[in-house]
Amino acid sequence: MWIPLEIAQNLLMGFEPIATLARRRHSTGVNADPIKVREVFERYGRFSPVSGKDILEIGPGHTLEVLAQAKVDGAISCTAIDIVDYRSSDQAGCEGVKFMRYDGRTIPLASASCDLIWSHTAFEHLRFPGQTVKECFRVLRPGGSLIALIDLGDHAWYGTVPPRPDKVFDCLRYPEWLWNLMRWNRSSYVNRLRQSEWLDLLGREGFFIREKETAVSEETVRLLPSLRYLHKYCQEDAVTSLLTVCCDKPHTSAAGVVQQWP
Repeated sequence: MWIPLEIAQNLLMGFEPIATLARRRHSTGVNADPIKVREVFERYGRFSPVSGKDILEIGPGHTLEVLAQAKVDGAISCTAIDIVDYRSSDQAGCEGVKFMRYDGRTIPLASASCDLIWSHTAFEHLRFPGQTVKECFRVLRPGGSLIALIDLGDHAWYGTVPPRPDKVFDCLRYPEWLWNLMRWNRSSYVNRLRQSEWLDLLGREGFFIREKETAVSEETVRLLPSLRYLHKYCQEDAVTSLLTVCCDKPHTSAAGVVQQWP
């Protein structure tokens, strides 16, 4: 990775006309593929049913169809928010789904207005993860759930030919200031939080971690002795590439005492 070129590209993406042109070629993961839509919807459904719920999805990219399926299956309301409007003209009228752009900081919904918050491979791109988690807690009703799949890898190296297994976590090589200078304005930006940091953040903001699932990069396990920049992390953080977490906003009694979960 040639750092001066990365910095130059990042600066260029700070100009909206250039960023708009780049988005025409941008992939946001699911990309409205019907098979992937079904897979994502079923993944969410393993943690919580949708019938009778008000649902918010953070960072859906091109794909509002997951929320549309929730509406078909009995959700009361379905809202999507993103910092960029990636929708096609067909998706702009996606039946039963409300879309809003937001600033990446404040969720434009009232407090205690949602039962479920979903996110699929978007939390790793958050520029302000602490504030977003705090906002998720605010807009959830007591007993509501946040379900997020977080991709912990370096997105810039996905799909390269030939594959580069040594680059799975290449984003962790750089100091924070340099990483931001290289990627802050680009879709390949990742905030680099490790799985333990996400769990700590969610817990600090008041969430109860009900379930978590992780996947390990076997290539990184094999190469770990030679990847010295990963040695500052514990073994689990150094090799975990995917985190799926379901966490709940606890019920509280009138006295403010947290009730125990069954």
